[in-house]
Amino acid sequence: MKFLLIGDVVGRSGRLALKNNLPKIKDKFEIDFTIVNAENSAGGYGITGKIYEEMISWGVDVITLGNHAWKKNDIITYIENNPQNNIIRPLNFQQDSPGQGFKIFNHANGKRILVCQVHGQTFIDLQLQNPFELIDSKILSLLNDHEIDYSFLEVHAEVTSEKNGIAQNYDGKFTAIYGTHVHIPTSDARVLDKGTCFQTDIGMTGDYNSVIGMKKDNAIKRMRTGNLSHRLEPAEGEATISGAIISTNKDNNNSIQSIQIGGVLDRNLIS
Repeated sequence: MKFLLIGDVVGRSGRLALKNNLPKIKDKFEIDFTIVNAENSAGGYGITGKIYEEMISWGVDVITLGNHAWKKNDIITYIENNPQNNIIRPLNFQQDSPGQGFKIFNHANGKRILVCQVHGQTFIDLQLQNPFELIDSKILSLLNDHEIDYSFLEVHAEVTSEKNGIAQNYDGKFTAIYGTHVHIPTSDARVLDKGTCFQTDIGMTGDYNSVIGMKKDNAIKRMRTGNLSHRLEPAEGEATISGAIISTNKDNNNSIQSIQIGGVLDRNLIS
């Protein structure tokens, strides 16, 4: 099977790039299953039920979130009213948080796919449970007891060391472990010693002629002055779709390919 992982979709520019290019990407690379982080898809902060449904209609299978998960109150109501949704929020959010931190999907080809997400704790102003403890207590038993064929762990975190530490600790347990959140793709896509595909951060799907997806002027003013009243807004130029493709086979010989398509980082992968 082939799996497409797409990094943080930022604003309208990111959504348009996804809408216009996803069918081409899936066709060219023969993608079977698509996971998209969309916690920045609504104006740069959060997601709405409408945007979620649009992305599913474009061919996305799973939406993951992150620290901006609840910026739009609409999504909490949507999740509560649509319990069969394919939205995954960090597993280590507080216990009374809406939604689900993992889900098992039954693919049309008979394969069972586990998708889960944790949030890093370093430099994050959120009340979070320890991600290792939650993976140990809730996820490893699923992998062992539920005949899971393929498994994906997204680590939404600020620091590279935390993403690397989680990946190395669970190498061999998951098909792929990959990072999101910092909006910059790292160049370390590889297969770890025990067979798990890993990339520290798969980047963002947004306009890279920006400051991590936001218009440059106000972002720079905030840095120069320390005045946070300058409002950040998503950049509106052509977006680059950034992510990774995971290829697997029946012998569990997995591979990972980092991709950047369109915009200023385009690598001519679908031209």
